[in-house]
Amino acid sequence: MRFNPSFTIANHTVGAGAPVFIIAEGGVNHFGDLNKALALVDLAARAGADAFKTQVFATDRLVSSRLPGWRERLRPKEVTFDFLCRMKERCDQRGLIFLCTAHEESTLPWLDALEVPAFKIGSGERDNVAYLREIAERGKPIILSTGMYDLGKVKETLEIFADAGCRDLALLHCVTSYPTPYAEVNLRAINAFKRIFPGPVGYSDHTDGHHAVLAAVALGAAIVEKHITLDFNVPEAQDWKVSAGPEDFPLLVRHLREVEAALGSEVKAVQPCETAALTWALKSLVAARNLSAGTVLKEDMVIAKRSGAGLAPVHLPKILGRKLSLDLEADQPLEWEHLAS
Repeated sequence: MRFNPSFTIANHTVGAGAPVFIIAEGGVNHFGDLNKALALVDLAARAGADAFKTQVFATDRLVSSRLPGWRERLRPKEVTFDFLCRMKERCDQRGLIFLCTAHEESTLPWLDALEVPAFKIGSGERDNVAYLREIAERGKPIILSTGMYDLGKVKETLEIFADAGCRDLALLHCVTSYPTPYAEVNLRAINAFKRIFPGPVGYSDHTDGHHAVLAAVALGAAIVEKHITLDFNVPEAQDWKVSAGPEDFPLLVRHLREVEAALGSEVKAVQPCETAALTWALKSLVAARNLSAGTVLKEDMVIAKRSGAGLAPVHLPKILGRKLSLDLEADQPLEWEHLAS
């Protein structure tokens, strides 16, 4: 299976050493209110996300009449094409990439008309082969969430995309529970994905906090997706339970970028910020007491202390038994020129 290690979504490179691609998942937390939807876009932009994502569906095409409760919950969150256009316009104005998950086929043409630069596929499309192929055949990058998958299902799905000619694919580890218990987040699945898949691997978060997202970045996630909301404690809704809000989403993005910066490289070397510490933190050999010229140095005459100069303690065996060529005061650092040849 040939999948590219990196690809471009709009003007952002994803994977292969590029900065973590941050998706603010507005989902349906607009509850059908356009002003709220635009405010969610603004929140994503203020926080510094790379992309804003929403969701679209026709309720009766998505949910069977056998599940009337779910139809009742989702119908108020249906939006029109014009509603999506307004959200995309706001994203364009705020410098955000607009993404949208179409939860059923009838709304896919809306995303074509909006010219989304990539397709995000939710976990609920597991085994929905015709749908997966229909998106793959559009020839754009795909981001796939894998909640409710095991590794065997992941491999099967990779085969589907590969057979359909998809090369720009990212896998997101995900657990479909709102919220996900921390004992079941299983972030090490990210490592399992990396062993079988050469493309970008990331994490879609459904916990009620931030630290799983930061840990995923530390494990090498190339993409992270976090729900955002303006409203909490909403009855007949679940996304708010796993969402960051105006107070904490900007903080999450800042912390994510700090963790990303902290990862550095695999090269262990003295860092530029440590240069000053080479002077004050490292110990050197100093006179343990006042010593006269001609003194033959013994172990009790020299001690290692922080002194800002002098020979490193590693040189102690080389100086013992040698004569001083001049007087030394207590705590004066030893230098090679202080020793008689």
